[in-house]
Amino acid sequence: GSESKIQISGCSHATVGQIARGTFTLVAENHSRPAFKKDTQVNGLDVMIYFWDERDGPSFSGWWLGPKIGGDQVWAYHPDRQTQTPPVSGWKVPYDGPVDPSFVISKAGAPLAASPAEAAPQQQQQQQQQQ
Repeated sequence: GSESKIQISGCSHATVGQIARGTFTLVAENHSRPAFKKDTQVNGLDVMIYFWDERDGPSFSGWWLGPKIGGDQVWAYHPDRQTQTPPVSGWKVPYDGPVDPSFVISKAGAPLAASPAEAAPQQQQQQQQQQ
């Protein structure tokens, strides 16, 4: 879907993990796909997730994690050109390294986290009615 907030968890690479882990907010569109920015800076740098099309050649096309859209510095890469949103898994960390299976992108504040709090008031009301 078109989530406005996503989060990165996992990542076995010590340096990239500290940069990547956290919550990202939809801030822009790049090459017709959503671009996300981490809610906090790392060492004074923004952390962006964005898509790059094939204008610079197929090897540059895909999803990137870096401090700015289209910048020279990047931390992670995913070659999938089909997805309309950042792929959940299969990211290369660092960008020229192997796929890190622990690096996962998910919707932030997933329904699992929200549901117990929403369900609690209803349960309390039901218990009061039964008494």
